Amino acid sequence: MTITAAQKTAIEEVIEIIVATTPARGKRQLSQLFMDLVDRSEWPEYYEVIPEPRCINAIKSSVERNRYKDALNAYTDLSLVFWNALFYNEPDSQIATDAQTLKTVLETEWQKRSILPVPRHSPPPSSAQKVHGTGPAAPPQPFVMQPSTSATTKLRSTAPTSAVPPASESQTAKSTPLKGPVAAEERVGDSEAIGRQLEKTLPRWQGFGELGMSEVSKASIHE
Repeated sequence: MTITAAQKTAIEEVIEIIVATTPARGKRQLSQLFMDLVDRSEWPEYYEVIPEPRCINAIKSSVERNRYKDALNAYTDLSLVFWNALFYNEPDSQIATDAQTLKTVLETEWQKRSILPVPRHSPPPSSAQKVHGTGPAAPPQPFVMQPSTSATTKLRSTAPTSAVPPASESQTAKSTPLKGPVAAEERVGDSEAIGRQLEKTLPRWQGFGELGMSEVSKASIHE
């Protein structure tokens, strides 16, 4: 299907209204930043993110030269101008606000002309929204390392022995050696038992008898 002369005129009217749109207060043309393609040398990353860059001047020239075979193709290119800006820029930025305003103007003015086919209001299949499946990239979240289960197990298995709870009093009482006075008493008792055993093996002493202590001493000397 080729674009009829009436459709071509209607499309050109829509483009002119978009170009001439100004804010409610002020004379600034909202379309200024959308007339030409983004400078590739200054914004190379733009072309890495946006699959199908578009600008109003290029679309306007294609309509004038009858390069569109379907009116909806012209509408798709015009909508991509604004979908691209909405995807690439922050939602609260001025350029995103202007893009949203002009996209609404495009949809409203296009629908006013019954000679033009009914357009789609969702992003085109070739838009960044469809290709990437998301809107503008969200700011990165702070990275928080979470210990894995294996790491936790390893930490537990390598815990120092001081971390092991102490044994109960009943467990330690059996193996604790006696100390202090108790041990000394046992040693004294053992000595007395040895002494008694030795006494049993020695002949019994008869005492001094009728001799006194001094006489026994003298007898020993004479011997």
